[in-house]
Amino acid sequence: MLIVIRLNNLETYVKTLFTILLTLILSLPAHAAEVEIMIIKATQSDGLWSFDVTVRHPDASTDHMMDSIAIFLPNETQLVTTDIPMPSIGAKHITIQLNDIEIPEGIEYIIIRGHCSTDGWTPEGIVIALM
Repeated sequence: MLIVIRLNNLETYVKTLFTILLTLILSLPAHAAEVEIMIIKATQSDGLWSFDVTVRHPDASTDHMMDSIAIFLPNETQLVTTDIPMPSIGAKHITIQLNDIEIPEGIEYIIIRGHCSTDGWTPEGIVIALM
């Protein structure tokens, strides 16, 4: 009977330890290498839009870097892309300007996404309502 109690205690101990470790792992911040869009300033003049997009990405080298920002229409059509020619290693963030963008009439919103040379487009992007 004593052995059964010890095995039960060992099993409870292992389950508790596993639960604690899993909780700690899940509570850690994600270190995905997606492009993070931080701030967007949108202005309109004479029917054309300009966007200042401040982004952050942990660029590691020219093989793994944020390489472009794009504006997508609601139907996922890519309207315009601005390339980023060099990595921003060590930079906290950078601001990219997209100027003189003509957005088709009737479009109520756009989606701005960043692109990583290794991980591709950010899946969700930032939705900007056009008013």
